[in-house]
Amino acid sequence: MTATADFIVRLAETGAMAPTADNGQACYIDWDGRTLGLAYAQRHAASNVFGPDSHGTLLGIGAVAENISAALAANGLDAPWQWAEAGGQPYGTLALPSLPGQFAAPAGPAARHTNRFPYRKAALPPALLEKLAAGSQGGNRVTVLSDAASIKRLVRQVRTSAEARFCNPALHRWLFDCLRRTPEEVARGDGLDMRTLGLPPGGAALLRFIADWERMAALNRFGMYKLMALAEVGQISAAPALVCITGGGARRDVLEAGRLLVRVWSEINLAGVAVQPFYVVSDQLNRLHEGILPPGFEQKIGAVEAEVGQLLALAPGQQLHMILRVGYPTVEPVRSRRLPLDQVLRHKAFSKDLASSS
Repeated sequence: MTATADFIVRLAETGAMAPTADNGQACYIDWDGRTLGLAYAQRHAASNVFGPDSHGTLLGIGAVAENISAALAANGLDAPWQWAEAGGQPYGTLALPSLPGQFAAPAGPAARHTNRFPYRKAALPPALLEKLAAGSQGGNRVTVLSDAASIKRLVRQVRTSAEARFCNPALHRWLFDCLRRTPEEVARGDGLDMRTLGLPPGGAALLRFIADWERMAALNRFGMYKLMALAEVGQISAAPALVCITGGGARRDVLEAGRLLVRVWSEINLAGVAVQPFYVVSDQLNRLHEGILPPGFEQKIGAVEAEVGQLLALAPGQQLHMILRVGYPTVEPVRSRRLPLDQVLRHKAFSKDLASSS
């Protein structure tokens, strides 16, 4: 493999470390010899609830772009992304007419990870929280909630949103299609390794029991969705701080929000602080506007939107992109895997090298 090919491979590996919705990795990284591009990858088509222009997909694409930009900066390169108009593919491209002979890996992408286990109750350093709160990207910004009253208000919105999610058959199927239980399934390199979920005793057995939607729907008539939502907020309720990414809802805004998200997340992890993302509120608010909530939840999620807007001081047209639960870890978690690079990086000139080395 040539020095240029090796650099692009390392660059793509760094980009692919970015977080994506339920580790679905709906992104191709394309290289034509001079230009790098990011395009939509349709994976798990039968159950996937995140299309090419969905909010969740755009956040993930932005995160991949930011990891690539961080890697270029670590190698002394400053190549600006050129973003396509709404609906265009690839999402964005950057020109790389010349590359260094050696690749220097940035620290942030490799350090970033998800920790769904309990955190210590110790407060985080005010200097770190102030630094995070100063973060921005495009029209997006960071809001840090560290007082008990504000955290409690936001957690109530997480709980209501989780109730709606557990009543949605499409989201139910997507979740269980993403779970990876056996070593063979985990080795595929995508989805949610059960070992990363931080489940309580009996949690895995419960998930197996409710995996069938017809059974879950029957149990929901007796309030199962409320119990599941209550369990969902158990950890976030005890968080010493919540970090929220907010901003505009246009395609470019969401891409830039993904860039800000992964940069802040990496910075938190580099400081020795754990992170768990909570996307359920943003997801249900998007579904409210798309008219695809489960029946009976429109008014409840409308109230969530009003409360979130007030709590986070959102201007008209702005939205919540992501909530991060942060705190000092008590457990070092299993890291999520990634797909083999030959399923992500597309370049005919060295695709065989990628396949043979993966």
